[in-house]
Parts: sequence; structure tokens; C-alpha cells
Amino acid sequence: METQGRTASLIKEDGQLLASLLEIEDRNYRRLLRLAWRQNSYMRRQNVDRLETNAQEWSVYLPRANEARIARERFVGEMGDSIGRPIPPNKMTDILHFTDADTRRKVFSAIKILQDTTMRLARQNDLNRNLAEYCLDLAGEESKMFQRCLTEDPDGCYDGDAKPNGRGPGGVLHRQA
Repeated sequence: METQGRTASLIKEDGQLLASLLEIEDRNYRRLLRLAWRQNSYMRRQNVDRLETNAQEWSVYLPRANEARIARERFVGEMGDSIGRPIPPNKMTDILHFTDADTRRKVFSAIKILQDTTMRLARQNDLNRNLAEYCLDLAGEESKMFQRCLTEDPDGCYDGDAKPNGRGPGGVLHRQA
């Protein structure tokens, strides 16, 4: 019986540390979420310089987020080992059966916040991927039209004095997408 009480108190302390690790992980993913929002804005404005800077920031903060996740997963594994129950990383709530209600509430709250952040990040990354695909498709179509204009209809691109006409390639595109 004493072992059970000692395990519960150990788990309470560990539960508080787990909540802290989840909060650190959430902060890292929130940073990535802000970068994803900026990335979307920069793609829409076709701001290549800021996109490059944003990509450099991703290369700094993504490893930090991964490190925070790995640290949390290792800690959950250590908690499971300490009570003789292996806990898979996606089942960390299983270990909370061995702690008090207050600690359980704190950890569940931290888990919910982290899940919300990671879902928002995944959604924004998906939106950015779709926007990038659209931009690539649009650029491909523009280049095909320009190529067609130059190879098939040189009169459509240039006036009689060999100056570009005001209509743009093929008389179709005249503004940047």
C-alpha cells in the first residue's frame, strides 16, 4: 500500500513536470503557427525576400519544436517505466490514472491546448501548400502562354517597331498574379 502512495506522489510531481513540458512544446508550435501565417501572407503578396527569411526562421524553430516533442515523449516513457507500465507517446493520458485530480486536470488542459495549436498549425500548413500549388500552376500557365506567344504569335507580343505591345504576352496577361 505504501508503494502505491509513493507512486501517486511521484506521479503528481511528474505530472506537473509533464504539464510544463507540454506548455513548452505548445509555445514552440505557436511560434511555427505564426511563421505559417506569415508565410501565407508573403506568398499572397509574392514577397520572395520575406519568404526566404521566413524559411530561415522555420529552419531554426522547427528543430526546437521537435526537440520539445521528443523531450516530452521521453519523459512520458520514463514515467511509464517508473511505475512498470510502458506508455506509448500517443497514450500519455494513460499514466494520469495514477495521479490526483488536480494534476490530471492540469495535464489534460495542457494536452488540449497543445492539440488545438497543432491542429491549427496543420490546417495552416495545408492552406499554404494549396496556395503554393496554385501559385506554381499559375506560373506554369503564364510561362506556357508567354512561350506560345513568342513561338507561335510574335505579332501578339510586339508591335511593328519591335517594342512590346501594351497588352502583355499574347494580349492576355498584363498584370502579375
